Amino acid sequence: MIKISVNETVLEVEETITIPKLLVKIKSPTKGIAFAINNQIIAKELWDSHNINSNDQILIIQATQGG
Repeated sequence: MIKISVNETVLEVEETITIPKLLVKIKSPTKGIAFAINNQIIAKELWDSHNINSNDQILIIQATQGG
């Protein structure tokens, strides 16, 4: 298990977790979000191949509508 931070909350996850698996684990929507690791936006087409590492700082931003 490794420790990561998701939106400033520390979590323990499997060592080989990918972005889609993390989103399922935390019950986050997969559409309408932006995903950043260590202040770097990760393009959605790279989510399946991008492994999350120990001590990564993750920020998930949900798009909202309004006006």
